[in-house]
Amino acid sequence: MASAYMGPERHQPLAVISEGYQDKLRIPEYREDEKFSFGEEYENRLYLLLDTYLELRTTDKMIYVGDLRGSLADTIAEKFCLVHPILSVLPGHFHYAEADDGNRVVPIRLSHLGAEEFFRNLAQDTSTSKEKYDKILIEDCVRYLAEPQTLYRNMIACLAPEGKIVIIHRSVELSTLPYFEDAKTRLEKNEPPYTCIIKDLQSSRLDVTWELECLPVRMSKKKWLAMIMDKFPPHMEVLSHIERLRGLRELTEGILKYEADIMEFMDRLLFITATPCQPPAIIPSLHRNGAELMVQPQDTPLKYVMKMQAEDLTALTCEQCARGL
Repeated sequence: MASAYMGPERHQPLAVISEGYQDKLRIPEYREDEKFSFGEEYENRLYLLLDTYLELRTTDKMIYVGDLRGSLADTIAEKFCLVHPILSVLPGHFHYAEADDGNRVVPIRLSHLGAEEFFRNLAQDTSTSKEKYDKILIEDCVRYLAEPQTLYRNMIACLAPEGKIVIIHRSVELSTLPYFEDAKTRLEKNEPPYTCIIKDLQSSRLDVTWELECLPVRMSKKKWLAMIMDKFPPHMEVLSHIERLRGLRELTEGILKYEADIMEFMDRLLFITATPCQPPAIIPSLHRNGAELMVQPQDTPLKYVMKMQAEDLTALTCEQCARGL
């Protein structure tokens, strides 16, 4: 006699649609100009924010510190019509090499290479022809810095009067990008907390302001998977090829399994602006709420002149005569 209970292993024909994992993902190849792009809507929003925080003028001299993949330097020079070419500097002196087993990457420190060495040499230049820069943009690469406070002080020495430093930081602890779990865990260990970045800037005698901005992303699901395999965003380079393959399987069998081909999400970027602290004024100044700063008193001796009419002189003479002067 047949059992009244029929579990999943004894389902009726056509009663259950089975699902299986695709062993081979067909990820397309993208052109170099779009391989590391989050899309047109994203970039339009990004450059509006750069205009707000960088306040670039056509004649400004600028240094860009960031990864070559997805570099913003050329586009910034074009969109803001900069007269002087942007000086691009590699962020750090770490190279991540695949281990023999393919399951991990090994960080290799490279000497005499990176932003810290560059700004140290620039700050030590005492020649009268030393070039000053108006803006320094650091994009998503603070994790490379071994001595961030020393770097920031050297940057201050390279800034022109009223210059500023802007840091774009993609904080993993605030991120809403569709990462797989292993990537989130590894990146949180590798990335410095944004609070530490702010404290390092303040300890370097910089006035600091920061703002969290949300940028919309609309792209193909396969495009996002292709970016992960190309180690983008750049902090994905701490993951080996096999780790990224496992991550792709987790995404395609998990949160992206039933996602449509075009997916939408937010990229949360922290814009940190730092300017050199102004020394305190020696002469006290008065500032009224809602009014402009009042003019400082002068240190030089002042001459007081009073114009007098003929009638005043006549009256003064008569008064002197009455007193017998």
